[in-house]
This record gives sequence, C-alpha cells and structure tokens, in this order.
Amino acid sequence: MKSSFGPHAPIVEILRTLGVDARPAEPLARHTSFKIGGPAEAFWEPPDEARAVVAARAVHDRGLPLLVVGLGSNLLVSDRGFGGLVLSLARACRDVRREGTTLSAGAGVSLAKVAHVAAEHELSGVEFAVSIPGTVGGAAVMNAGAHGRSAQDVVQRVRVWDPARGVVVLPREAMRYAYRSSQAQREPWVVLGVSFALTPAPRAAILRTMRDHMEHRRATQPVGEKNAGSMFKNPPGDFAARLIEAVGAKGWREGGARVSTLHANFMANDGTATARDVLILMRRVAAAVWERFHLALAPEVRWVGPPEGEDGTTWDNLWLPGAGP
Repeated sequence: MKSSFGPHAPIVEILRTLGVDARPAEPLARHTSFKIGGPAEAFWEPPDEARAVVAARAVHDRGLPLLVVGLGSNLLVSDRGFGGLVLSLARACRDVRREGTTLSAGAGVSLAKVAHVAAEHELSGVEFAVSIPGTVGGAAVMNAGAHGRSAQDVVQRVRVWDPARGVVVLPREAMRYAYRSSQAQREPWVVLGVSFALTPAPRAAILRTMRDHMEHRRATQPVGEKNAGSMFKNPPGDFAARLIEAVGAKGWREGGARVSTLHANFMANDGTATARDVLILMRRVAAAVWERFHLALAPEVRWVGPPEGEDGTTWDNLWLPGAGP
C-alpha cells in the first residue's frame, strides 16, 4: 500500500528490509473497541520487546508516523486511516512479575489481569483498574482512572524506549501526571512496562472491592455496545455525563453513532458509524453544553489519523462550540 499521507516510501517495504513482516492496509476498526477506523499503512504485532524497539527505531529515524496500541479502548480512528506504522504490544510486552509489594507488568497486559494478579498475591492498590478496559501502557500514558483513583496513585516506575537514550526506566515524577495527562503524551516515548507500588491486604477484601467495581460498571456503562469509553473529560468540579444529560442529549444520533442512554458521556456505534459521525455528534453535544452552561468540554478520547473534512475542519476545532460544518 502506498501511503496517501506523505511522500515517503511505503513503510511496509522499509520494514521488510529489517526483517519485519508488517501487514499492509490493515483495517484499524479491527483493533479498536469503537470498531471504527480506516486502514493503517502498516500494522505489526512483534513477538518480543527487542523486535518492537527495532521497528520503532526504524520509523522514528526516518521521520515516519508511529502509533502504539493496546486494546484500542480510548481511540477514535479517522475513516481515512493512519499513514504510518501501528505497533501492537499485545505479544511483545505481556509479562507480569512480583517483587515484594511491587508488581511489574508489560505495556500490553490488560489492566484487568494486573488487578487479578495483584489480588492473588494479596496486594492492594489496583482494584480500581479491574473495570477499565485498557492496557498497562495505555493507562500509564493517559493516567487512566476510575472510582476516585488513577494510574498516578500507584505507578512507581515506567520503562520506556526513548529515541535519544534507548530503553530507560523513569521514576513516576518524570511522567508529570495530571488529570488524564502525562509527559508521555508529549514525548516520542514508547512505553514498554510499568511497576506498581502496592500494599498488602486480605485477598477477600480486595476481591470484594473488585467485584463491586465491576458491578458498578455493568450497571452504569454500555459494556455490551461498541464504544471508546468516556468521550469528554470531566470539567473541574463537575461531571461531563451530568452536563450532557442535563441538555437532553441522551439518545442523540448522527448516522450510526448515538449518545448512550445509559451513560451520557459514552457514545455507541450501532455497527455502521463512521469517525465523521462521531465527530459531528461530539460537536453537537459540546455546543449544547456550552450554550446551556458556558462550559467547554474537552475530548478525552484520542484522535488518530489526518483531519476529517475537506472544509478546513480539524480534530482540534471540530468539537468546539460553533466550529465545523
């Protein structure tokens, strides 16, 4: 597949010279929980960390786009796809090990697995993560959270590949965590693993908390529908879901996309939704909240790919009140 997003040689051909057999034109709808998204120019799931680093180095040194994915639960991918290499760490970074009260996990490990392994070792601190449908790497980058806790509360160290330094281990402070934000979002790092600082606790109490979290998720979130998790960040001192529900947006539709009737800060794909549908629906919701409360909702979901639309609209302005077509 020849990229339509830049003048560079096809990434698949470049990678093959390094022994990387990436798949061309891989539909990213297969790799996101939203089940939305056009093709990646190249897609690869390396068998180990060393090969993952080889691929990341190859595209970085050539100035080519790189996207690292886990379970794809916080992504909205352009209908036009992604003109670069999409690297899945599901196989390469999947080990979990315990050293005293520290639990270390590869970036491709699901958060649910981390929570269950911690419970087996009677270690408390990551119970909140059992209900987050993502991976360790994604949680570290996005500072994912639920039930009043977030990654920054338990992350001790983060192991990353840095183009300038190679593989390095960073202390939590280097991540500069804030609400749904980290330094990793502003650096060309590839997160390879995370160490969590936990505390001893009875297994029964840990499992009870995890069960309560899962029951709450099933009761309040559309877990049986195709979605990307929370669409907007919570404004300071308030909740995006409350604001969206207050303007009567539950059930609003745009093409195959719909604001969930169970949780107003979720949007569901009925199986036919496009990224464009979701973007327009986000704009409608944000505009309604702005008009009623004079509060601007910022997207929590991460956009992947080129800007949508031929009229000058971009991901940066489409959701803003009054912007877009």
